[in-house]
Amino acid sequence: MSDIVIYKTFGEMPWTPQYVEGINKAVCLGCGRCVKLCGQECLGIESFEDDEGTERYVAKIVNKDQCIGCQACGRVCVRKAYTFKPKSA
Repeated sequence: MSDIVIYKTFGEMPWTPQYVEGINKAVCLGCGRCVKLCGQECLGIESFEDDEGTERYVAKIVNKDQCIGCQACGRVCVRKAYTFKPKSA
């Protein structure tokens, strides 16, 4: 059994960071809100051609090591395309 890392907020409340684990590209709109919001520059936008030959844009994780676990990207995502995971000790 692995222990989950728990920190404390400024007010001494327990807080467990939830780090970005993945983005569901089938759900992502590619709007870029999450990319603009991330102060750690963990996210970017990539383009691809879908099955119908249309160019689409989706968010992608470009620097996972920079993530601080704030989940701001997931909160701003209107499609709930993000998954998160706590860090084990």
